[in-house]
Amino acid sequence: MEEHKKKILILCTGYHFGTDAAFGYHVSKVLEKMKLPENVEMMEVGEFASLISHEIEGRDKLIVIDVFPTGDAPGTLVRLKPEEMPLPWNDATDVARFHLLEILQQFVLMGKYPETILIGVVPKDIKTIGTELTPEIEKKIPEVIDLIMKEVS
Repeated sequence: MEEHKKKILILCTGYHFGTDAAFGYHVSKVLEKMKLPENVEMMEVGEFASLISHEIEGRDKLIVIDVFPTGDAPGTLVRLKPEEMPLPWNDATDVARFHLLEILQQFVLMGKYPETILIGVVPKDIKTIGTELTPEIEKKIPEVIDLIMKEVS
């Protein structure tokens, strides 16, 4: 009998024009060029992760890629459970994060909660309007890709 492969969704989130807030977008561009296992799907959703609950439903595992202002040094790799997600209130991306947590909470209530892991980095600059990552954050993409590949294998 063939073993059931976990259905995994990698959700790359973030604000494309928010300098380091675009980290998830930049990671998605690297993942697009890679051959992911058949049981793994990647979506780049910008700030709108909360609008795709139908995509999350039925998944065994959800991996969310974003920046996480944990208070650690910029560029620090982050791997968190949803309940560990920092939610500072002085940052425009918080509303999108809060909505994603709300969606996940609904799955908990329905008993259909996928195993969820948050992966990313501590940002250096999410205030400046720009599409380029700061160098400290950009150089962390390969390490984050490695973390993602460990999670899906």
